[in-house]
Amino acid sequence: MKLGEKIRHIRKNVKKMKLKEFHEKLMDVFDGQAISYKSLIRIEKGRLDGRLNSIHQIACGLDMDVKELLADTEREIPREKGVLADMVQKKTRRGKFTYSDKAFIEILSSPRSSFIGMELVLEPGGATRSEEDPRQTEKLLIVTKGKITTHVHDEVHTSASGDSIYFESHLPHYFENRGNKTARGILIQSPKSF
Repeated sequence: MKLGEKIRHIRKNVKKMKLKEFHEKLMDVFDGQAISYKSLIRIEKGRLDGRLNSIHQIACGLDMDVKELLADTEREIPREKGVLADMVQKKTRRGKFTYSDKAFIEILSSPRSSFIGMELVLEPGGATRSEEDPRQTEKLLIVTKGKITTHVHDEVHTSASGDSIYFESHLPHYFENRGNKTARGILIQSPKSF
């Protein structure tokens, strides 16, 4: 099967999304770095192969990892000869999701990873909105600065710098900063989903 056909099939028949809705989802997550609407059309129609960054965005938008999206297609994951590790420099991070002017996440992980690593930044009084990820999704938060309060279903946990908290993220959850200083944490989610 061709990659574009698979993307179109999953988007329309599994996710039940119109192309415009799908593009809006990518714009919400990847902001100014999001793949263009015209490029999405070309990729689905097989007129454009798509770079790994574009494939990564599409996979995230479909709640899949890149390997899973490319499986059983005519395209394979491109890999430079001899490169065993991917490094993402701060200046080349690929996505940012803004909840408000006081809360956002930045994607830290490589497009090839099977999990997603994010930096969570919460200004004083900042909070994410309540989310529920697909079943069998897990999150781990490692607080790196300040204190972050995690709400999971009807439980509330406050973690300080150096603390971590794990939970099954299909449960309703959100994060907030009740302090008067900026709080930061590393969020690791497995498998990838948005």
